[in-house]
Amino acid sequence: MLGKFSRWQIITVVGLLVVFIWAGMVFAQEDNLDGLTLRGITIEDKKEFFPGTLTVPSNAEATRIIQLTPGGVDVVLAETFEDTYSLNLEDTVGQIPGIFAKKRFGEEVRISIRGSGLSRSYHALGLRLIQDGIPFNAADGSADFQDVDTQVLQRIEVYKGGNGMQYGGTTLGGVVNMITKTGHSHPGHQYRFEMGSDDTYRMNLQSGFVFDKSDAFFSLTGADSDGFREHADQQNIKFNTNYGLKLSDTAETRFYFASNHIELELPGTVTLGAALGNPEAAASASLTADQQRDIRQVRLANKTTFDLGDGDQVDIGAFVNYKDLFHPITSFVGVIDQNSWNFGLFGEGTGTYSLGGFDNFFRMGITTQTGVTDAKVFANSGGVRGALTSNSDQTANNVVVYGQNHLYVTPELAFVTGLQYVYAYRRQFDILAKAESDSGSDYYESFNPKIGILYEPSETVQFFANASKSYEPPDFSNLTSSGTTGFTPVEAQGAWTAEIGTRGEKGRYAWDLSLYRAWIKDEILQFTTGTGVPNTTFNAEDTIHQGAEIGLDVQLGQNLISGGDSLQWRNAYTYSDFFFVSDDQYGDNDIPGQPPHLYQTELRYDHSDSWFTTLKMDVASSVDADFTNTFTAPGYAIVGLGAGYDVNKKVSLFFDARNLLDKRYISNLSTSITATSASTDFYAGDDRRFFGGVRWKF
Repeated sequence: MLGKFSRWQIITVVGLLVVFIWAGMVFAQEDNLDGLTLRGITIEDKKEFFPGTLTVPSNAEATRIIQLTPGGVDVVLAETFEDTYSLNLEDTVGQIPGIFAKKRFGEEVRISIRGSGLSRSYHALGLRLIQDGIPFNAADGSADFQDVDTQVLQRIEVYKGGNGMQYGGTTLGGVVNMITKTGHSHPGHQYRFEMGSDDTYRMNLQSGFVFDKSDAFFSLTGADSDGFREHADQQNIKFNTNYGLKLSDTAETRFYFASNHIELELPGTVTLGAALGNPEAAASASLTADQQRDIRQVRLANKTTFDLGDGDQVDIGAFVNYKDLFHPITSFVGVIDQNSWNFGLFGEGTGTYSLGGFDNFFRMGITTQTGVTDAKVFANSGGVRGALTSNSDQTANNVVVYGQNHLYVTPELAFVTGLQYVYAYRRQFDILAKAESDSGSDYYESFNPKIGILYEPSETVQFFANASKSYEPPDFSNLTSSGTTGFTPVEAQGAWTAEIGTRGEKGRYAWDLSLYRAWIKDEILQFTTGTGVPNTTFNAEDTIHQGAEIGLDVQLGQNLISGGDSLQWRNAYTYSDFFFVSDDQYGDNDIPGQPPHLYQTELRYDHSDSWFTTLKMDVASSVDADFTNTFTAPGYAIVGLGAGYDVNKKVSLFFDARNLLDKRYISNLSTSITATSASTDFYAGDDRRFFGGVRWKF
């Protein structure tokens, strides 16, 4: 493991790179290197115009495509989070109705869509993450959200539930597709510096280049923060780049490379009283065991797109991801030390055709993925490796074949059908003990159909309905009790989900409404059995997830103080009702882990003279902490304020104030069978904090 690096080492290294690279760019422009054309950013109505390419469609084209989905979807453009302190995925997709995204600490976020992975308080479960259409999860389905650098994204596409089936999504939660900037979408150079509470510093340098038949983009981010809580320091360096080459007028290939160096201390969970009474304090066990999560990661991928004409297109590609994880946790578990390789191939075709005089649009594809992990566990001696206690080889294989078709009965009405085949294999071999009881394997397969209807009475109004099946094999955390036991079989989770809704805009109003109900079989749930003991997984026989996802934007006024100004009110409400059905142990109890009511609202004023201010509020109801429904964490209301000012077309300033009323609250929790006041299952929310930054385009 590489040694710790200080805040000033990060600042010095990144600062020197800024000077060096900028000087090189200026020199290149002055010398007018052959084939190099640096373009300024086009401004249209104070918004940046981002053109697309064959491999990376523009934001406008992506929005048009996603609105062909007969169900709950959303597109989050970078302009909505670039003028604020955006640390993690809570700051980017957390305002979408239906998404529960709450920080545990640092960049570690727990995300659940429609109750996916509801009882998992770490990593990702129940969501398929893809970046630029390329698998981001490990082969067993797990993922780390802190691997994402939000600074490099031009948009995030969210496909809730079965609406992600056409992108290979198999899970209850759906698909989140993170699209990276390119040289075409973001030409020129940008330097960004941020600082704020908890001794937080972050710098980012990014540049986009357009050549004769190619383009390139790169980004380098360095960050350091002491964190709100004790023993919550985080330090990271993230590098992302991609290079697109136009092979011909109808073909383009793009290479992606990313490297992360992440060091994150873990303050751990504490009792409810401790979290509310002294929120900055870390769990004593976290200090004793020096709990942390350090990641070294390299990701390489390629995507090639062929335009076959008449609206037909084929994408093919490959990817490989290497991760080195050093993860001291509780003294009971030890030090998780893993090296993993994940790699695979994918292909997809889209196009149009006519059948019986009716127009059709189709999408079909295949994704294969293999993951191999050298999984070791050592005794934890103050955060240092002790004796080897476990040594296993873990192998995961996945194959997903999918197809979907839109049949347009009329130009306004489309029937949507889809089918997906899923095959998954999980195997663990115990090298240390070579005990048959600690080794094992299992395979999972399923056919998942989908039907839907999309009705568009006007260009700005849509109604939709769909029914789909999802299927989710367990990951190795489920199968091995977070890596501390041998292979324990767990059934795959399956569900049928029905959904109806509408989206559109009319006059001053824009809306997005989805109502859904999922009938789940063998839901994968986890609970904490006690202090220092890892999570245990079980399959619930029958459960129901149902809810409402409501988004409403209102243009309250224009030309209020000066010509060209505006006042907008944005609202996102999520109602979640998740419960057991006649369970032998829990009856019809609610499934814990997520507030049933979550409301986020923002009032934003944009002045014509290049400045804005926002007033935000997040409201959450109380939440069950255990499966017996005997202990709850209180609800909360958090108020924030934001502002920004464009000094000129090149320099922008922004300010972000969070939890202005200094409310003490619970941001996240782990679930138990029966929680009490002595249960150490709770994460304290951050207190009042301030952040500010400058963005310079040159």
